[in-house]
Amino acid sequence: MKKIDEELMLFFDDMMSHIREFKRKKYAKVFEEGFLKYKDLCKEIKEAIINEVEEEEKASLIEHFANVIPEYAYEQMQKKTKLQRDRIEIDYNLNMVVYIVPILNYEKDPDCEAVAKRMVELWNEKGVTSMQISYSDYDIISGGFKKKLCYITTAVCESRNLPDDCYELTTLRTYRDDYLMRTEEGQKLVEEYYDIAPVLVMCIDMQNNSKEIYENIYKKYLLPCLADIENDQMEACRENYVSMVHELERKYLYS
Repeated sequence: MKKIDEELMLFFDDMMSHIREFKRKKYAKVFEEGFLKYKDLCKEIKEAIINEVEEEEKASLIEHFANVIPEYAYEQMQKKTKLQRDRIEIDYNLNMVVYIVPILNYEKDPDCEAVAKRMVELWNEKGVTSMQISYSDYDIISGGFKKKLCYITTAVCESRNLPDDCYELTTLRTYRDDYLMRTEEGQKLVEEYYDIAPVLVMCIDMQNNSKEIYENIYKKYLLPCLADIENDQMEACRENYVSMVHELERKYLYS
């Protein structure tokens, strides 16, 4: 069991070194390499749990393995100054939701999934960072990179309980397809934010006041964008959207 514990801590540190590669063009390759590298670790966890006959012992092992990374990360955090913690806590959380948890649950093994789910709960319970994380999987994350310019808008609308075919999303999707994608500059803009939008949404979702943040985005940026489109001010809409993304980058990624 000690060997598996050490491998779990190494797993966390190793994947932390790839956090800046959480980009559309790199994520799939980095994830696949990480999964192949730690596939045996997942197998060791599964076999250790399966080998226990009593259900109580199985539950105890799941709890033990689920606690290793949160406890290790918490201890590492306590060694750092407050300024250092403020700078890396988003990276710690991203590491968990884009690499650690999705790799553990990738093969949909029930025991490994149980470890991953409990790991998320313990991470939040221990307060490893000042923000919360949610259970995640690779298919949902990789699918997010396909939503392009409307990714942030989708998150805002979901926060407001609006349907996928709401006026806001329909209008901005049409704007993207019928205006931005018809010019080289517009295509470049969509491509640039194809990378950053899913990361921004994940960072916002970790905030305790995420609903308030999304409501502010809606009022400060999306409503003006919609007004620009309605008034046939297409370039003004583009400028508003660019300003929104730049502000979110400064606040949640590079603060």
